[in-house]
Amino acid sequence: MYGGGSTNGGSTKFGGWRIKPLYLYIAALIAVLVAIFFVMRFLNTGLVMHFGAYAGVLLLIGNVRELIGSSYGERGSTALLNVMVGGGLVFAWLAQFLGPLLWIPALLLLAIATPLIFGRASVYKGYISAARGAADTVRRTLVR
Repeated sequence: MYGGGSTNGGSTKFGGWRIKPLYLYIAALIAVLVAIFFVMRFLNTGLVMHFGAYAGVLLLIGNVRELIGSSYGERGSTALLNVMVGGGLVFAWLAQFLGPLLWIPALLLLAIATPLIFGRASVYKGYISAARGAADTVRRTLVR
């Protein structure tokens, strides 16, 4: 009398699928646990990392416009250096929350930025010509 006769079965319709409330509760519990995990990681990350992320964002905001614009020579190399260092700082900060794999782009950006300190104009021209060549190759590959 009480079991088996219902076609609904106490399920909730979600996006065209019938889902039992137990599964919804489990999904909500997992979402809450993930949110707590990220908040705890945020609070446990040192103030120095937050300061570094803020400095990185300032470097990115302050130099991306100059880098994208028509700046050449010494100014462009300084903007490229600042954008790479800022990106490295932001990726290092994100690695504290999203996992250690984000240390790879942070270290790569700093490794690529290091030669800009020593020979700005020549390294900058090399980087720009390499980027143009890569963009040209991608364009030729996709436009076929």
